[in-house]
Amino acid sequence: MTSKMLVFFLIALVSSKNIILIGDSRTVGIAVYLFGFGYTYAAPYYGTGTYIVSTIAKSYGGHSAQVACETGASYATFTNSAKAVSTGAHKLLSSAASGTVVLLWLGVNNLDSASTFNYYQSLAKKYQNLKFYAISVTGVSSKSNISNATIKTFNTNMNNKIKSAGLANLKYKSILIGEDPTKVGYGGTVYLTIDTTTTDTYGLHYYTNGYKAIYNSMVNGI
Repeated sequence: MTSKMLVFFLIALVSSKNIILIGDSRTVGIAVYLFGFGYTYAAPYYGTGTYIVSTIAKSYGGHSAQVACETGASYATFTNSAKAVSTGAHKLLSSAASGTVVLLWLGVNNLDSASTFNYYQSLAKKYQNLKFYAISVTGVSSKSNISNATIKTFNTNMNNKIKSAGLANLKYKSILIGEDPTKVGYGGTVYLTIDTTTTDTYGLHYYTNGYKAIYNSMVNGI
């Protein structure tokens, strides 16, 4: 191996990560439109009651990912042992290599910060060899039945709870810092599908460019 090839190899080794994505329909969007997992529904709607659990990893942006996500999911979905996505998530976590990054992106379907935190904390305590990141909930459109003010409160509470817990392998990650708020974030418009289509009646989902911005912000610096 030449010195130049060695440099490229070392850069790839440092930058590439094994990732597990756990979340709701927004995570389904990342899984489908960025990583190419399992569904062929037209953007931006994925159908209710659908889920993806994949033990086979796929790559995007230099990282390799497995997913456990379901439309309409919340902490209650993933703490219900009768749900396939819940048992599937534990299967992925229990077999993951030490140091695997786990991106937890729940909340928009149930803004109960205490219960969501308890779920996150239980995972971090059970799988201490993995690195968990609780991702902040991003904004919704004016047609959503939840408010961006409530989302902000959820994010603040989640951040405070994680800091107070002091777990070395559980961190809060606020995404899209410095992004133009008219694009993605609280009350964003450009990337939110609801503002230009009636397909997504919930006001929660994004175009592919939105998911790219979100995912890039998730993995930046981890």
